[in-house]
Amino acid sequence: MKKIGIAILSLILVYSFFREFTLVRVLIILAGAAAGYGICRLPQRAIEAMKYPLIVISFAITVLFFFYPKIAVPDIARMAVIFVSFYGFAFYLIGIENRGQDFFKEVTALSILFFSSGFNLYVTGSLIYLISFALALISFLFILGRYRTIAFIAAYTLIACFMIYRQKTGILGNGLTGLSEINKYMLLGTSFALLIISFAMIMKKSNLSSMLPFFGFLYVAMDILLVVGVKFSAGLLYQPILFLAIVAPLAGTMMKTEGGRS
Repeated sequence: MKKIGIAILSLILVYSFFREFTLVRVLIILAGAAAGYGICRLPQRAIEAMKYPLIVISFAITVLFFFYPKIAVPDIARMAVIFVSFYGFAFYLIGIENRGQDFFKEVTALSILFFSSGFNLYVTGSLIYLISFALALISFLFILGRYRTIAFIAAYTLIACFMIYRQKTGILGNGLTGLSEINKYMLLGTSFALLIISFAMIMKKSNLSSMLPFFGFLYVAMDILLVVGVKFSAGLLYQPILFLAIVAPLAGTMMKTEGGRS
């Protein structure tokens, strides 16, 4: 029953954003649902194996942009960079509680990943996405009790804000157009409901299949709050395909946990 509830909440979350359906949008949603179901059926080892390829791809993108910073990046490639940057960082972060690294090694690893993701987003002109991600990361570290690490992430976030200012990118905008008040409440309500469910899961059992949805929906909820409530000029809600690409694996992993296959 919980698996069905998670699926329904995820569909309501997507419906609240898309509102009016066209053939293309229906096909996109079906593809996202299929991806979520496929991830739900994957064995645990297959999901864990995604960690290193995503991190390596993220670093490879950093190297590419370092040598070719003016390379033309189409919109679909920009969304792919954001996707890889998020999941590459997330897969490393979710195991941080059980690694037992000392403080210096932990901060060094997180700093390298943070700067790699930030550099990739900076070159693609998407650095503003790092703000909601960084706020979610700070909240996540606070819950884990990594208070000293938070200071470093907060400092890096301030540097990112300065770089956004240097790029002359407006942080605040007019908000999403065409969203009714009901849609806004549905977006906020379903995202925070999924966040609460994922938090209850890590209280019950802390592993990859519970930590990934929690951190992921923490990021999604933070992004929705900033875009809908604070009227950020950029975020997942401005990119339908990216929004669905981020949410589908999180929902699939969460349903896998509830299905007793983790």
